[in-house]
Amino acid sequence: MHAPIRRGKIYLMGAGPGDPELLPAEAVSLLRAAEVVLHDDAVSPEVLELVSASAQVRNVDKLIESEAVSRDKVLSLLISAANDGGRWWRLQSEHSALPESIAEEIEGLVQANVDVEVIAGDKSALAAAAGKNVAR
Repeated sequence: MHAPIRRGKIYLMGAGPGDPELLPAEAVSLLRAAEVVLHDDAVSPEVLELVSASAQVRNVDKLIESEAVSRDKVLSLLISAANDGGRWWRLQSEHSALPESIAEEIEGLVQANVDVEVIAGDKSALAAAAGKNVAR
């Protein structure tokens, strides 16, 4: 039995302390090309300004609060987007990117056979949780 073909890709990145000048050039370039960005409350407006005006930007914390959506539902949204061929970002602040929750998101995406890549932000907890790129 063959694994399903991956169509889209999910990028996970810790946005660091909020200064876009501290982000690696690769992260800035990929963020500018993002189609959809799901971010946490604490991601700075300066980092979000890097996202293209044509991209859809959604605050996951507000989505969870206003629509009674669970974190599992956010993971399902990411998996569906990847299966539909999208390139989505899951952007977390340095403060909200707890290694355990990120490891769970990575594990869920990998188990769903989603092409996922961790992009290291500035000394972010996300990079520490992943230890390296998780591209499959």
